[in-house]
Amino acid sequence: MRVTRRCAFSGSNGRCKRKTTITHPYCGQHTRIAFSVEVKKSGIPKAGLGLFALKTFKKGDKVVEYKGERLTVDEYDRRYHHEAMGSYGIQLDEKHVLDARKTTSGLGRYACDYHGSRKQPNVEYLIDFDDRIWLTATRTIRRGDEILADYGEEMHRALGFD
Repeated sequence: MRVTRRCAFSGSNGRCKRKTTITHPYCGQHTRIAFSVEVKKSGIPKAGLGLFALKTFKKGDKVVEYKGERLTVDEYDRRYHHEAMGSYGIQLDEKHVLDARKTTSGLGRYACDYHGSRKQPNVEYLIDFDDRIWLTATRTIRRGDEILADYGEEMHRALGFD
């Protein structure tokens, strides 16, 4: 299910009148302005949407936050017990998972795994002291580059990469 709401961006002309879907809480234009990233078709064969840099990010820069619903591991396992994987969950600690599958409010969920790109990952998932997950640049990411992560060995096996 996609969030469809009015863009939350407010500027000198008042609040934006556009609707937002995949880049909630902002429309695509204001997502590009506010976060310097863009969601569009991934360059990886058979992948869906990807995340692309609209400016240069230096090693160590926070690119975007990975947002989602905070669940216990048990809640997450019950939700996805019928599937081989819950494709948008990142474990925060031994007891909690951040699940971005049922939301479009987190741009980080659009970062594709690097497999099939002929490139290496350029971001990693880092959890800060507030249990917020950030896609953080592991090297320089140039304007136009697709933002690529490493989903990890377990996910690679589930996706048939290994």
